[in-house]
Amino acid sequence: MTLGQLVDRFESAERSIVVVNRTDPDPVQDMLVDTFGDDAVRVTERSANETNGSVAPGLDAAVDAASAGIADHPLDAAVLRDHDAVPFDGDRLADAENLVLLLEGDEVLAGSTLEELGDAILFVNSDLYITGTRAPGDLELPSVITGLDDTVFTLRGYPESNRQKLLLITISRFIERTALAAGGGTLRSSFQRLSRLEDELGTRRVYDRLADGGVDAHLYGVPDDPPTGLEATIHGGRSSDFTDSWFVVFDPPGGPAAVDAETDLDRGVNGGVALLAVETEPRVWHGVWTFDPDRLRAITRYIRRNLSTPAG
Repeated sequence: MTLGQLVDRFESAERSIVVVNRTDPDPVQDMLVDTFGDDAVRVTERSANETNGSVAPGLDAAVDAASAGIADHPLDAAVLRDHDAVPFDGDRLADAENLVLLLEGDEVLAGSTLEELGDAILFVNSDLYITGTRAPGDLELPSVITGLDDTVFTLRGYPESNRQKLLLITISRFIERTALAAGGGTLRSSFQRLSRLEDELGTRRVYDRLADGGVDAHLYGVPDDPPTGLEATIHGGRSSDFTDSWFVVFDPPGGPAAVDAETDLDRGVNGGVALLAVETEPRVWHGVWTFDPDRLRAITRYIRRNLSTPAG
């Protein structure tokens, strides 16, 4: 088995995103659609009817909604107002503005504003992480993004997409922030080429901080130029698991567990969190990220058994 085959064994949650009463310009909606791809998470729009507060498809999204087979979700203002993970406190759906909802079937899982998504990912450049301009502690993931755990995705890098790969980078940084906040446990991260840790100043700083903070870091990749002076265990190889994988896996000191936590950061700190993606063709990534303890154990077990070769 390979890491790619492991991803294929994971069933995917079926989720969709609805933007309610968008007033931001069209390019913002276009970036949102591009960020999540179009194979796993469908993004549509709805506009509230001022007369009865119901939600109908937006004119520019009606065709998309119909072609995707997405139902006209029975959104209710009272339900949204009482939902802990939805930033809405109005009396009518018409009171909502630029509200982004994550749904599974007819159930609302989470909500964020377009502004929150813009600050976290839509208006962010990956260079901010590579250079260290944005540190992991500065990252706040909106609940619409964290609510996409266990959704199997296919995302594309540049030039096919300017946005989708950034979602992988953002989730990776969230997991690294989780390990920093835990101050212990084990973090396993792949880099395809180990020389990236020397080339990307911001990434190197993160792993220096992890080592200083008591995290047992294990790094994986082709040993073209392994980092020096870094308190981490380096694993090198040239199989497809090394060359084509992108994983960041945090195991807390007590091991993976299902926990009841107020925030997703606390959930990861105490129960663990992982991202696993495989490059199935150039610049195309297929994978999943998860808090599920069974999936975490399966990913960790595979990495420990098959990628533990020391870098030469």
